[in-house]
Amino acid sequence: MKDALTITLKDLLLLSRDRRALVILVAMPMVIIAIVGSSTGRLRAAREQNQQGLKLQFADFCQTEVSRRLAGFLASYDNVLVQPLNVPDPKNSALLNTLKSTLPPEDQDACLIVGPEFENIVRSKTPKELTAPDETTRAGGLKALDLDLVFSAKSQDPMTEGLSKALIKLSLQNALLPIIAQKVPAFRGAARQSTIPPSWASKAANNPQETGNPANRVYQFFIPSYTVLFVFFLVNVMGRSIIGERDTGTLRRLQISPISPASILIGKTLPFLVLSLLQTVILMLSGRVLFGMSWGPEPWLLLPIMLCTSAAATALGLLFSTVARTESQVSSFGNLILLSSAGISGCLVPRAWMPPFTQKISLMTPHAWALDAYSEVLTKDTPAMSVILGSCTALLVFATVFFVCGLLRFRSLQH
Repeated sequence: MKDALTITLKDLLLLSRDRRALVILVAMPMVIIAIVGSSTGRLRAAREQNQQGLKLQFADFCQTEVSRRLAGFLASYDNVLVQPLNVPDPKNSALLNTLKSTLPPEDQDACLIVGPEFENIVRSKTPKELTAPDETTRAGGLKALDLDLVFSAKSQDPMTEGLSKALIKLSLQNALLPIIAQKVPAFRGAARQSTIPPSWASKAANNPQETGNPANRVYQFFIPSYTVLFVFFLVNVMGRSIIGERDTGTLRRLQISPISPASILIGKTLPFLVLSLLQTVILMLSGRVLFGMSWGPEPWLLLPIMLCTSAAATALGLLFSTVARTESQVSSFGNLILLSSAGISGCLVPRAWMPPFTQKISLMTPHAWALDAYSEVLTKDTPAMSVILGSCTALLVFATVFFVCGLLRFRSLQH
C-alpha cells in the first residue's frame, strides 16, 4: 500500500501540471453548462412552467365561508395554482374597481374577483337553480353571481377562458353545498362530509421545491447529466497519461520493480479518483452558486453517489488505458465509447423520452445508474434510500468489474 501511495503522490503532482487535463475535466464542463444552460435550460424551464396548468389569482371581497370554500375547491385541482390576493378591507370599492379594470401580471393566467354580494346573491337562488349544474351561472354568466374573471394579456384565448369558467362552475357546486343543504334536505349528508381542501398557500409552504423558480429547478436535471457526462471523460485523460508513461519507459520500470501489479494500478487510479471527485464537487458548487440549483432535502446523500460514480469512471479509464495502444486510439475509440454511452444512458437526451426497450438497454451503462441516483436526491421530496443504495451498488459492481478486467489485462502485458 505504501508503494501505491507513493505512485499516487507522484501522479497527482504530474496531473497538477497537466493544463490540458484540467481544462477538459473542469473548465470545459463549466463553460458548456453556462452556455447551454442559458439557452436550453431556459427553454426547458419555460416548457415546465407552461405545463404547471392554470395559474389563478383570487381576490375575495366577500370573505365568507362560501367564498373560502370556492377558493379551496379551485385550489384542490392538481393543475390549478391559486394565489390569494390580500384584501384588507372588503368594502374598499376603489381596490375592487382597480382589480376589475387591470390585467393580471403575465405570470398569471387570470384573476377571479369575488364581489361583496356573492353570498347574498347565491342565497337568493331557488333550489332548482342551485342544484342544476349550469343553471346557477347560465343567466348573466359569472357576473350574475358578482364574480368577475379577468384574463392576462397572454391568456386571452377561447381555450383558457373556457377551461377557467368550467373549473369555476365545478368548484361552485362544491362550494355551495352548505347553502343547497339548507334548501334541499337530501343534500345534508353530502354537505356534512364536504370540507374545504387545504389551500394552495399551505401546500406551497409544505412543498417549497414545487413553487420555486422553474428556471432554477430545471438545472437539477441539467447539471447532473453534464456532470456524469464529463466525469467519464476521465477515460481519455487516463488513457493518454498511461500511454505517455509507457512511451517514456516509466511504466516499464515500474513493471520490473518489486511492486505488485495491483499496487501499481491502485497508485495509477487513485490520483484520477481524486481529480474526478474534485471535478464533481466544483460542478455541483457551480450549479448552486451560478444557477441556484437545489441540492435536495438531503444533500449529504450526494457524497456516496459522487464517490461511486467517480470509482466507476476511473476503473473504466484504467481498463481502457490497458487496451488502447496509441493516443489516436484513445481519441477516436474513447470519444466513440463515451458519447455513445452518454447518449443511450440519458446524459444527452432524457431517458423518459426514449422507447422502453432503449431505457432497459441504458441500464447496461454506469451513467444511467448515476443519473437515477442523482435524480432521486435532487428531485424528490423524500429520496428513497433503496433507489440510492441500489444505484450505488450497481456503480461499485461496474467499478469492480472494470478494475479486475484492467488488472488481468495489465498482467498479460507483462509477459
